Formats: sequence, structure tokens, C-alpha cells
Amino acid sequence: MYDRYRAAFVGLGAVALVFTLGTLPGAAYAVGQGHEARAEETSPSREGYWPLEEAPGGTAPNVEPEGLPLTLNGDAWIYHNEDIFGDAALVGLGDLRLDGDGDWAATSAAPVGGDGSFTLAARARLAAADDRTQTVLSLPGSNADRIAIRYQAASGEWEVAVSTEDEANAPQVVISDEQDLPGEGPYGVSDHLAVVFDAPAHELRFYVNGQLTIKSTAVDTTSWTASGGLQVGRSAIRGEYFQGTVDEVRAYSGAANQTMISQMASLTGLPDL
Repeated sequence: MYDRYRAAFVGLGAVALVFTLGTLPGAAYAVGQGHEARAEETSPSREGYWPLEEAPGGTAPNVEPEGLPLTLNGDAWIYHNEDIFGDAALVGLGDLRLDGDGDWAATSAAPVGGDGSFTLAARARLAAADDRTQTVLSLPGSNADRIAIRYQAASGEWEVAVSTEDEANAPQVVISDEQDLPGEGPYGVSDHLAVVFDAPAHELRFYVNGQLTIKSTAVDTTSWTASGGLQVGRSAIRGEYFQGTVDEVRAYSGAANQTMISQMASLTGLPDL
């Protein structure tokens, strides 16, 4: 058996967020598959961990005592499995279910500042790999997403995209997963997706199921301020609503290393990570 937690539409609060991403002039970017990133000296600081086990009153709590909760919008709901013969949640007993038709969850402000290194991660299961690009996580500005983790319909792959400025159709740094294609279906295999921006190395890294797929590096020449909280299941700029299941959403100030990403990718909830 399971319970549904629903929430009426709630307007998105705004907050300033800044981070610097290395870029080359114009729209050209260097992609270095053999480049070795410099490790950060300090450990990442967890700003948000949302296990998505419940959402009383339409709000999914943040494990961090002072952290921002996620507010459910549209028909977003938390599936909670208490029947061993029922559909298993992605991790634990609960997860976030989205039908791709105007559903999402969001924080009222950005959980990570973005002006230095940061890490964003979530586990996702795609319900339908059709001709729609679908966003799992994003941080919006006024005219562009500062960063988005999404299923790209044109390639049929998971990808991360970072806009170089807060302008419509701005150049982007894009990294795609070139290994396994996303599974699909209501009971399909989920994938763990993680993005790390390593400021000292000027490097953006994209991990799928704990594995580094490709690395992108560029000279730091641009920075702009995002204006919205973390979006789960959509792009606030383009829509791109996600149809499927999301679980284990995490946000850190600082760049997580390979070991930490591998731990996040496990199918066991780790509240102390």
C-alpha cells in the first residue's frame, strides 16, 4: 500500500545565486578527456539532502536541520511503499513521482551559492524516452538555466548543460553520457546522476552511476547570477517536465571526489554522507 502527498501550485521564491564557470571567448569550449582535475583541500559541505520518503503538507523535508525543504507543485506526489509485493521505491520506502505534465518540486532559494565549487546529485528513472527533452534538476536565472541535468531527446542520452550567461539561447557547456543509454518504463532501471564543478581546476564533471563519463575544461571568463531555487523535475525556463521518478536529491558546497560520488550512487540511503 502507499500514500500520496499532493500539493497545490506554489509560486517559486527568488534568490541570488552566482558561480563561475571557465569558458573560452564566444561559444568554443575545450573538452579534455585526459585532463587530471586538482582535488580541493577542504571537504564538501552538505547544504541539502532530500531522501523523499515523505512530504507532509506537500513539503519534503531536508535532512539538514537548517536546510531548505522541497515544496511539491502540480500533481507531484511521494510514493510510499509499505507492501513487500508492491512497486519498490528507488531507494528506501519512498520516492518522488512525476507525470511530465506540469509537476515538479522546488526549494524557495538556492541551496548552493555557486560562486565556488559545488556538487548536485539525484537518482532518476525515466518513464518514457520519447521526443521530449526532460529535466531532472536545474537552477534557473531570468532567461536561462545556470545548470540543468536532463534527458536529451535528440541524442537519447543523459546530459548536463551550463549556460554561459543569463540570456535566451546563450552558449552552453554540454557534457553527455556516452556509455549506457537511460532505461525507461515505470519499473525500469534508475540511474544516479551527479554534477561536480571544481573551481580551482575550472572543471565541470558529470558522473552517471558513479562513473566519470567525460570532462570539460575551459578558461574562466564569465559569471552571472541565477535567480531561483533548485528545481526538481523541470526547467523553470523551458519547461521540459520530467516524466518518471526522482529520489535521493543532494546539494553540496564543494567538489565531491570519486569515492564520495560512488557512495552517493549506492542503492542505500546514507543520511550521514
